[in-house]
Amino acid sequence: MLFKKTLGIIVATAALGLGQAAQPQKNWKDMAEYDLFTSIQKDTNAAARLTNLDKWKSSYPQSEYADVRLKAYLITYQQLMKHREAYDTAIEILKADPNDQASLQEILGYIRILLPQQANATLSAQNKTDLDTAGKTSAYVLSNIDTVYAADKKPQGVTDAQWAQAKPAMKNFAQWTIGWIAMVEKDTPKAESELSKTLEMDPTNATASQQLAGILLAQQKDHPDKTPLALFEYARVATYDGPNAMPADQRQKLDAFLTKAYSTYHGSAQGLDQLKAMAKTNALPPAGFKIDSVVDIAKKKADEEDAAAKANPMLAFWRQVKDGLTGDGSAAYWEAMNGSALPGSSVQDGKFRGKLISATPETRPKELKLAIEDPMVADVTLKLEEPLPGKMDPGGEIAFSGVAKDFAKTPFMVTFEVDKDDIGGWTGRGPAGAGRAGGKKAAPKKKE
Repeated sequence: MLFKKTLGIIVATAALGLGQAAQPQKNWKDMAEYDLFTSIQKDTNAAARLTNLDKWKSSYPQSEYADVRLKAYLITYQQLMKHREAYDTAIEILKADPNDQASLQEILGYIRILLPQQANATLSAQNKTDLDTAGKTSAYVLSNIDTVYAADKKPQGVTDAQWAQAKPAMKNFAQWTIGWIAMVEKDTPKAESELSKTLEMDPTNATASQQLAGILLAQQKDHPDKTPLALFEYARVATYDGPNAMPADQRQKLDAFLTKAYSTYHGSAQGLDQLKAMAKTNALPPAGFKIDSVVDIAKKKADEEDAAAKANPMLAFWRQVKDGLTGDGSAAYWEAMNGSALPGSSVQDGKFRGKLISATPETRPKELKLAIEDPMVADVTLKLEEPLPGKMDPGGEIAFSGVAKDFAKTPFMVTFEVDKDDIGGWTGRGPAGAGRAGGKKAAPKKKE
């Protein structure tokens, strides 16, 4: 059982923990009571011992050793796995000795067994009473841990080292129990807070990480900001393989769930490996931890596009054209665009601008290929009726407006018919000695 693994549970079975019972100030009613006690002390058969304990109780209800008898009942019920009876017995013991470690451990450890095991089962009045008892007991342990584990409270047969190790384990378990009770009672804010405290105290508690993950993920509708925290905790459970880790097969299933949930939330698995690496060595996310959702990413992209549009309205309009021509409604978009003069009033000076990639022919070209979006990739072809003068090296900026006549999706290319007068930035000149642009000779100077 998990709580035994977590607590390193201590049960003083040597002589049923009754070796210190015969205290001078107490007296047996008669020799028959003492003989009955002795037989119980030596009996290793729990069922037979329970019969003798019942006989002792019925024969000597007012025994001065009633407290010893109660502790014998507790151990016997535990051995017989009768935890309803053990739980009630522990409550009786704690009324007289609130620091009895075995009774405290019974209440904290076995409250989980006493509740319905079906998910979302309705709690009975008894269940609610048991939870209240466990909650108060856990709070008592946290506040009085040094007293509970004082040296004079160490059971027989337990070494000093075992007693020292049990103290922090019990403290951690008490804190976890408080968080677990809040979870069962559907007190979400308290469960989140207390389970987080549990992991601060004991980072190895993978079950608490899984419980916290579930609490956080359940709030995704009203508190979507908590979804990244849930994903972190699922990553923790899926990757952590140290003490108190989940079994390997469960970690594998949780890893598959994490991959799907992360990709759905983020839009892709990008960054998931980094998340796993962080969670494997940390039980809780660092301050300010965040994973961008698909909504965050879309908003960031929209903000970037808005900023780009303000900085470069021409480029923003061109990207709008490209998205329209490559999207699902590209046919309808092209039907509306075909034969239109662009960019028109959509751009302040009515001109697109792009880098010259090539000219055909190189001298006095009638066709130019330009790159508007990516300076290394042509995405516009300009066709002219009249050739441009001379030759211009690639890389220069050309401004133009024209009539859209054709386009291709792959590779993306839009073809415009352009008048020579609607092109700006062309710096072509004729061959050496040919005179001014256009090939006309300069007029000779007049002699004076």
